[in-house]
Amino acid sequence: MATTNAIDIPSFAATQLLLLDDELRAEVEEVTALVSQSSPTALQRAGFAILNLVVSSQRTGLGGRTVVDLELDHAVGGGGLPEHGIRAGDIVGVQEQPAGTARKKEKSDLKSRGVEGVVVKVTGSKVAVALNREDEDLPSGKIWV
Repeated sequence: MATTNAIDIPSFAATQLLLLDDELRAEVEEVTALVSQSSPTALQRAGFAILNLVVSSQRTGLGGRTVVDLELDHAVGGGGLPEHGIRAGDIVGVQEQPAGTARKKEKSDLKSRGVEGVVVKVTGSKVAVALNREDEDLPSGKIWV
């Protein structure tokens, strides 16, 4: 006689949701530690950031969110974006890029004035980011994601 192993779907789903929540929390902690301890240049080398960006366009997206298109500054090199690991759906910070001679306090001030958003589209030449709040002001000058 064959025995069937019935799976309790609700408990399986609840367990999976808990595991996914733990995985997300661990990943956020890991990335937060990396970002707080590394320079923007080191983050770009690791594929976690893109430097020397400028706002090329701004529009209203789905749900009234502000969507900004960020392209590489033509004064720095123009053309396509450097290699990176940023993909659609990633939560990113858009911040003014600190000068090479900026002091630690100036860098933390720039970070606090940055905005957060979600990457909605990535092409070879631009990154589109939907800002979390429509009333946020974008940083000026060169920015980085």
